[in-house]
Amino acid sequence: MKKITTLMKKIIFLLLTVLSISCQMNTSTDQEPEKLWQTNVQEAIEIAKETGKPIFAFFTGKEWCSWCKKLDKQILSQQPFIEYAKENLILLELDFPRGRRDLPKDQLVLARKFQIKGYPTVIVMDSETNLLGQTGFEYMTPEQYVAHIQSFIKKK
Repeated sequence: MKKITTLMKKIIFLLLTVLSISCQMNTSTDQEPEKLWQTNVQEAIEIAKETGKPIFAFFTGKEWCSWCKKLDKQILSQQPFIEYAKENLILLELDFPRGRRDLPKDQLVLARKFQIKGYPTVIVMDSETNLLGQTGFEYMTPEQYVAHIQSFIKKK
C-alpha cells in the first residue's frame, strides 16, 4: 500500500509539473511571430495594393548563394532593417534553389521581367510591378541600406 501511495504522489507531481510548464509556455510569449516575408507574388501584390507600400522583392538562392546569405545576415535580419521593413515595405522572398524546375509561374515571370541574371538581386517595385529601384548586396550598414532603399521610393 505504501508503494502505491508513493507512486501516486510521483505521478501527481509529474502531472502538475507538466501542467505548470504548459501554462508558462502559453503565457510567456506572444502568439505566432509576425510573418515578415511573403513567398507568393500575388499575395504580396494584393497586400501592397491594400497598404500602398512598395514591394521589396529579394531574388535569392538562399541555400547555395553565399552573397545572398551575407545580405541576409548582415542587413536583412538586422533590427534597423526589420523595423523599417515592418512599417514601410512588403517583403517578398523569391528563392531559386539550384536544379529546381517546378518554381511558381509568377516568380519566373517576375525574374524574366526584371532580367534577373545574378543573385542576390533586390527589386523595389510598386503594386503594379513597376520598377522603383534595383540593388543587391552592398557593403553598407543596415541603416545605410535602409537609406539606399528609401532613395528608390522617394524618386517615385
